[in-house]
This record gives sequence, structure tokens and C-alpha cells, in this order.
Amino acid sequence: MHDTDIEFQFNPRHAVRHVEEHAARMQQLSAKARDRHQGLTDLRYGPGPLATLDVFRAAQAHAPVHVFLHGGYWRGRDKSDFSFLADALIPQGITLVVMNYDLCPQVELPAIVDQVAMGLNWVHQHAADWGADPSRYSASGHSAGAHLIAAVLARHAHAHSVPSGLPSSAVLISGVYDLEPVLSISVNQEIRLRPEQVAPLSPLRHRPCQPVRLDVVVGGAETQGFIDQSTRFASHCLAHQVDARFMEIEGADHYTVLRQFESPDGELSRRVASGLLSH
Repeated sequence: MHDTDIEFQFNPRHAVRHVEEHAARMQQLSAKARDRHQGLTDLRYGPGPLATLDVFRAAQAHAPVHVFLHGGYWRGRDKSDFSFLADALIPQGITLVVMNYDLCPQVELPAIVDQVAMGLNWVHQHAADWGADPSRYSASGHSAGAHLIAAVLARHAHAHSVPSGLPSSAVLISGVYDLEPVLSISVNQEIRLRPEQVAPLSPLRHRPCQPVRLDVVVGGAETQGFIDQSTRFASHCLAHQVDARFMEIEGADHYTVLRQFESPDGELSRRVASGLLSH
């Protein structure tokens, strides 16, 4: 595959039209959601400048808790763009946490994986402070966020039960699970991924965390590069006896796939609720 093909396959800004319109739509939805759902904002979970998170609490006591990690190729976007998930999860009695993390090039990708592991553990430790139930704990991530969750879980390949401080289920949306193509796309000028970092940071090259249930989701209108990554990762997890489900959302591209997280009846919202409420 030529570099121009890799750029198209793995840089959504080259493959999807009107990207900024999608971003503006999510920002507008999020602003309205923050008006409807009073949140605890900018809680600090670690020492990094962006190691903060927002919590939107369900009304019910002992509600399950869900963490969402945004995309942006590890070098962009902000948690405030994704407050709209509160409209999908709070009506189902789920407390939502939207987490930020430090961004490239200020830090390198290994440090971000470390930071996300810290943040997930911090949420588990503090969920009861918000009236949530840490024993019912899940996570989801989109694009770079999906990779980060998968990379953290891959550190616990030999766990016989869900590792302490980690979610028991996760929904991974439009992720990159083998980072080799990232070396050849333009955004790597900011990411600064190096060849020797590819294997350690690629979940597809490691055993997954068998006890954690996974939904691996991708948009049917995404590039074949993203579809193949999700298909391969789901097969990889199944081959290692992980309770993994693959789903392709018909007609959705790399950005419109998140419209399934805008209301309680969206497919992503239902997947989260299924993972939490079945416990």
C-alpha cells in the first residue's frame, strides 16, 4: 500500500467530508447536555496537565458507572465535546465519566497509556464518592480512545479475573489496534510514534485480557483500513477465548458512528447498558 493510500485509509480527515461540521454538532449537543445534567467538572485524577475528568451522576443510588475516552489520534479533542453521552446513559440509570488525557506531542503515546490506566483505576476507587457502584464498571472509547482502553487491558493478559481497578466490560469503537500504519500518515508529525514503539503499543500483537467482555464496533461506511482493524481485533480476541462481539453499524462513517451514542436507544448506548446491567 502506497503512503497516499495509507493516508486515506487511516486518516479520517482525508476520507470523511465536513469533519468540522461533525465536530461542531457534537459540541452543540454537549453544551445542551451540560445544561440538562449538572456535572462535577475537571476532577483531577493524576499529575498531567490534562489528567482531569467530568462526572454526570445518575439519580439512582448505587448506579453503575461508565467511562468514555475520546478520539483525536492521541493529539486532539477534549472531554467537553462528548458530554452528550449523558443524554444516552443517565436516563438508563448509568453514571457517566468523560475522561481527558495528555496529548501528543507534549507527551508520547506510552505515557498516555500509563495515564489512562491511572485514570481508570482512579474512577474505580472514587465511584462510591458519587453514589455509584464500582462493582458495575465499564468503559468505552472512540478511535484513539478505543486503542487506549485495549492497550491498557492488554497489560493484563494472564489475569484470571477482572483486574482490580479496571472495567469488566468495554465497547471499543473504530479503533486502531495495530499501529504500524500510523508511522506512514501525516498526523505522526504530532504523534511522533517510533518504529520500536509499534509492537509494544499494538493490542493486536498481544494476548487480550480474557476476563473483560468486549464489544468491537466499527462503522460500515468507514475505510477498509479501519474495518479490517476492528475485524481482525475481534477475531484475535475470540481466538483467545474473550467474550467478544463484533458489530458493523451500517452506513456510519468514522464520525457519524457516534450518533449511536446520542440517545438511550442508540446501538452504542444499548451495548453499554447490556454490559453493565447484565452483572
